[in-house]
Amino acid sequence: MSSNTTGNIDNMTQADLDQVAALWEAAEMWPHVGEDRSWLEHALARNPGCTLVWRDRGRVTGTVIGAWDGLRGWIYRLVVAEDRRAEGIGPALLAAAEARLREAGVKQINLMVYDQNSDAEVFYLHRGYQRSPVKVLRKRFQTS
Repeated sequence: MSSNTTGNIDNMTQADLDQVAALWEAAEMWPHVGEDRSWLEHALARNPGCTLVWRDRGRVTGTVIGAWDGLRGWIYRLVVAEDRRAEGIGPALLAAAEARLREAGVKQINLMVYDQNSDAEVFYLHRGYQRSPVKVLRKRFQTS
């Protein structure tokens, strides 16, 4: 982290959800099909200690969701506020989520990056992630 970085990593709480949603919306990651406020509340409850925020003087400026499906760990929603990028917040959040997932017994972490998001792909490749030969397929259900 650079010397001008202030703030710290905390567990995400219900009280953070409005700021988290606003941060994701600013990054054009929210709302997303199937990932509404209810999904976020469930993700928080299912992944205690792995759903993290970077908090600076009460402001949420970064997030990461670490999750474990019982087989593999997953990283979701690693986001840093645009005005705080290049300060080391993203790498710190990723490392914290990875450490907590390893402590839970995870042996492999997966994540997904959109084809058009080459900056994110480079970020993860520089941190030891590798391209996988697996393609992701999806099926979406109608929501009521």
